[in-house]
Amino acid sequence: MLDKIVESARYLLDNFPDARECKDYINSRLNQESQELFNFGYFPGIQNLNVLTDMVDEENLRKLKFLYTKYIEDTMGPRSYPICYFEHHPLIMPYRNPYGEIVALVGRSLLNDDERAAQGIKSKYKNTQETLAFKKGNLLFGLYENKKHILDQNCVYLVEGQFDVIKSVEMGFKNIVALGTNSMTPYQFSVISRYTDNIFLLLDNDVSGENGRKLIVSKFGKLANIENFYLPYPYKDIDEYFTKTREEFVPFVVRV
Repeated sequence: MLDKIVESARYLLDNFPDARECKDYINSRLNQESQELFNFGYFPGIQNLNVLTDMVDEENLRKLKFLYTKYIEDTMGPRSYPICYFEHHPLIMPYRNPYGEIVALVGRSLLNDDERAAQGIKSKYKNTQETLAFKKGNLLFGLYENKKHILDQNCVYLVEGQFDVIKSVEMGFKNIVALGTNSMTPYQFSVISRYTDNIFLLLDNDVSGENGRKLIVSKFGKLANIENFYLPYPYKDIDEYFTKTREEFVPFVVRV
């Protein structure tokens, strides 16, 4: 089901007029090859959902909880209305397991921080709900696409966000995966250890990123060769670095 949704959303991103804002945004961030490699797509809101249900059975969207009904009762009496899970996060990409199977979707909002706050939208990104197949703490974004490069170079860079991985791959920096946060679970560590024992932390240049580095080193530092790599000031993350400089990545390392 997820494969068909991703395929349909990809088509809509390129062809549906109301997807133009998403298309313009992603064109400003990534080239066409990167967009196709990571299968970006457009997930319409409830008003235009019919363009997706023309290609994907509505019942399948409900089974995946991408479409559901909300019931309320107020002074106007009991009512129900449909809710689209990605209503405010229309730019989507698939989350794959190490075997390339799509196990979840990630939606991104195009609103800035102030706009999201005004509308009560908490996060820039929204993952589909966890299932037996998708537990965020068990997966590493980009591992399927980049595992050969990790094996070939016998090392992996760990970053926080999906766009950090995607932009890095576009720039030819491919032995890299995203944790999806600033910490690493024991399960994620066990997965990484199947490919290499050389782990280079390239988390965000902020307080939470630094806290994440310390926690990872304290938990796993005796089980693998873990080194801290840093981006030059003032870049917050590798996505911002590549976007603004378009230069080869030359970090400096602080050994632990």
